Amino acid sequence: MPRTRHRFLTPRALATASIAAIAVAIAAAASLLVGPFAIAPRTLLQTLLGSRPEAMEAQVIFTIRLPRLVAACIGGWALAVAGIVFQALLRNPLASEYTLGVSSGAALGAVGVALLHLSSPLATPVAAFLGAVSTIGIVLLLARARLAFETNAAIMIGVIFTALANAALSLILSIVSPYELQAFFFWFMGSFAEAEWRTLVPAAAVVVVLTAVIYAQAWTLNAIAVDEQFAAQVGVHVEVAKAILLISASLLTAVVVSIAGTVGFVGLVVPHMARLAVGVDHRRLIPVAALLGAALCVAADLLARTLLAPNELPVGVVTAFIGVPVFVALMRRPSV
Repeated sequence: MPRTRHRFLTPRALATASIAAIAVAIAAAASLLVGPFAIAPRTLLQTLLGSRPEAMEAQVIFTIRLPRLVAACIGGWALAVAGIVFQALLRNPLASEYTLGVSSGAALGAVGVALLHLSSPLATPVAAFLGAVSTIGIVLLLARARLAFETNAAIMIGVIFTALANAALSLILSIVSPYELQAFFFWFMGSFAEAEWRTLVPAAAVVVVLTAVIYAQAWTLNAIAVDEQFAAQVGVHVEVAKAILLISASLLTAVVVSIAGTVGFVGLVVPHMARLAVGVDHRRLIPVAALLGAALCVAADLLARTLLAPNELPVGVVTAFIGVPVFVALMRRPSV
């Protein structure tokens, strides 16, 4: 059967993507300007253009705020795209890397390798990826242990695994030295404060590649989201496609955990927001959700470091306070 040829770059989709991009730009500008060390817009522009290379502003912007901004964009983008994949494959509006336990599994893997004090820069992301893939594999296998695979069972098992992983992380936090406590708290609650260019550049490259891989499977996601039997009838190799997409989504989650810890509710809420704006076609849904996720995480990081300044909140706390009421409101709509 030929693939559908209906137009997917609709005016509404283009308008929504433009608004989301503007939201990212506004949030990014505010993130660079606002803080204990205030920076004027003119000074920011001059610094970014290289006109003030020796100024204190350049140090603040290029070593502190800009890495945090890039990390927040990467995190929101990756979590939103991963959430779309999980919701489509499981055909469940509650599915996300957070509710399935993938984020917690990745964090547990990252903390485990940190306890070993391995010096390799690849140790943390690899351990996070193995933790994420192992978690989604265990959750899906346990769900399939029933007479028929049930997505609700996968969600329940994921929630149970999340509680178990968080309990293990809490145990680690209670016994580690004060020096290690801050680093492990970072993985437990989520924060972009530790962002560094040496990890952000490869992380951004991985996220871009994985997003391209997932976007190339957008039509496949459309078919599987309807029904797996229907997808097979129209020529989709369902099991192969699901494996590629699940590994890609798990790796996206692992990238975020390795640079920011567990940031919840982004992958749960943002896909619904994008779906309400542009519909269910993943060719429109993926880019719009990626932009909305980036805007949400940048705004959440800005709030995290300014609400109680000079103290800083974990960004995972802010996304939870934003995500819970938004998700409750979205779930009250019949279309979600």
